[in-house]
Amino acid sequence: MLNTFVKMGLLCLLLFSVVACQPDEEVVDTPPLQNPNPPGNPNNPLETGNLSALPLDIPAPANNPTTTQKVELGRRLFWDPILSGERDVACATCHHPSRGYADGIDLPIGVGGVGFSQNRQVGHTGFVPRNSPSIINTAFNGIEIDGFIDPTSAEMFWDNRANGLEEQSLMPLHSFVEMRGNAYEEDETLDNVVSRLQGIAEYRQQFQAAFGSTTITAQNIARAISAFERTIVANDSPFDRFMRGDNTAMNQQEQLGMNIFVQVGCADCHNGPMFSDFELHTLGMRDNPKLTESDDGDGNYAFRTPTLRNLAFTAPYMHNGEFNSLNQVLQFYDNDNNDSQNPNVNDNELDPDFRRLRNINGNERDAIIAFLGALNDDNFDRTIPANVPSGLNPGGDIGNP
Repeated sequence: MLNTFVKMGLLCLLLFSVVACQPDEEVVDTPPLQNPNPPGNPNNPLETGNLSALPLDIPAPANNPTTTQKVELGRRLFWDPILSGERDVACATCHHPSRGYADGIDLPIGVGGVGFSQNRQVGHTGFVPRNSPSIINTAFNGIEIDGFIDPTSAEMFWDNRANGLEEQSLMPLHSFVEMRGNAYEEDETLDNVVSRLQGIAEYRQQFQAAFGSTTITAQNIARAISAFERTIVANDSPFDRFMRGDNTAMNQQEQLGMNIFVQVGCADCHNGPMFSDFELHTLGMRDNPKLTESDDGDGNYAFRTPTLRNLAFTAPYMHNGEFNSLNQVLQFYDNDNNDSQNPNVNDNELDPDFRRLRNINGNERDAIIAFLGALNDDNFDRTIPANVPSGLNPGGDIGNP
């Protein structure tokens, strides 16, 4: 609970911003609030919100320590369409640095697609049924409120069907719509991919450097890709610096938005260093109209709480890619009737936490959006290799984005 001094400061701040300021005015006379979460403060007034900075150290499994050789091999594999059945799609097709390691469209277009992001045209395999999540900070997936993380059990995908990057990294290769296509049967996927890589001298050399053997295995493919993905981090946002003790890292509106974010219940699910409880929730969202079959979230229409970090780079939002702006997202949660938009989900089946967001006014919504902006950190690796060992176009059939 906020002490009296901070309450008065917030009240004065709110009155000042609503009454005294026009939208384009810069507030210069009001001193910044004190950091509500200074390191080691046992009386943290935001404790119930369970918000904290990301670690500066990047975790890795004991059986897959990060090395330069693995990372560079993983980068080539991530960009090389040789991993896809029809040699036209790479991991980077739907996870591109220019789109925050997502793809900038509501539903991804995998095998058979041509073009990039909003200009990509669907091919013979159709749409991937869920929005591409960014790989930025996936090294921290599964992190708990106290900062503990086990990278081997970290939840992956919108439905948490994989544990850890090593397991996740090979699953898109098996998917007909994502990367496999008609090239071979699903149970033949890894044998074909390994055989292709084994036939390329440069890959044999890189696997030798990374793993001490020219014999390529699916396990080491997964380890290399995962090692690379763990280097794509953005853990020094204004919010991170503020929570580490820099009282000037967030401005007045961002600090106000943080408190409103907690008070109205957003932090019930969007908590911890990644702003996610990594749990599945039923929100009653409609299916994307591009889909011919319902995306039922494994039977209960429940999907994982997404991270709120780096949202400036990863629109559109939600598992179905429905919303193009954060204002639209907040309007969805500010639901007077708590009604389901999915005919397969009754109103009484909606997640209880979904109902906790009270009506918020425009100023409060603007403050929350400003706070979400403080979770952005644009200092992440955007390196695109000039070429890949297969000789194919890095990123697949995406032209020159």
